[in-house]
Amino acid sequence: MESLSHLTPIDREILNKSWGIVSKDMQQVAVNIFQMIFEQAPDAKLMFSFMMKDYKEDKKSNEFIFHAVRFLQVIESTMSHLDDPSQLDAVFLNLGKIHAKHEEQLGFSAHYWSVFKECVLFHFRKAMKSHNKFTKHKEMSFAEIDSAIILWREVLRFIIDRMKVGYCESGAIRKSNKQAINGQHSISGEDSGVSFSVETKQDLTQALRRRELSIIVPEYFICRRKSDVEISDHSSSPST
Repeated sequence: MESLSHLTPIDREILNKSWGIVSKDMQQVAVNIFQMIFEQAPDAKLMFSFMMKDYKEDKKSNEFIFHAVRFLQVIESTMSHLDDPSQLDAVFLNLGKIHAKHEEQLGFSAHYWSVFKECVLFHFRKAMKSHNKFTKHKEMSFAEIDSAIILWREVLRFIIDRMKVGYCESGAIRKSNKQAINGQHSISGEDSGVSFSVETKQDLTQALRRRELSIIVPEYFICRRKSDVEISDHSSSPST
């Protein structure tokens, strides 16, 4: 697996310079990235209960901001250990395990990491270009910004690859354990006389992600669409 040891002193200088700009308004950049993730992968909303509310009204709630900033804190930690990011291996491994758990319970998909990467690159470039507009002397040339984006793609790929190690290991263990449990306990709730009526968060998420009405689109969005149409029709009808 690749590390970041191949980065040259110039590479590190460009990364640190660009991070110095981006981190000046880290919360806003984080919110913009988080918002774009949900725009590019709407089904990711189903992982967060606060996203079940109206998106526009809730996009800047304290909970939204908290989760958004946590995304960038991983990058911040990487930049703090750029000379020896292997010190963060335990952190990345744990994050991967957490996402494996989220896959089972909340419907996380590994392709969300690719969405995250592209959204980060988009808003990092936007932040650097915007910074140049509001400073008397351009802090980064266009060529330097392009260089930074190329380097950031490498850093993000490193972070994601490290997390995937924990993700794959934990996923394999969970799958093996689940198969073992299913093999040992094939008795149903009805046969045992026990009623399983408790609706867990995992049950709710799986229900929202059902694809009975569409092969591709989760049922939550299909039902929401119908509801929105009915509300629109009702509001446009003349009062009697």
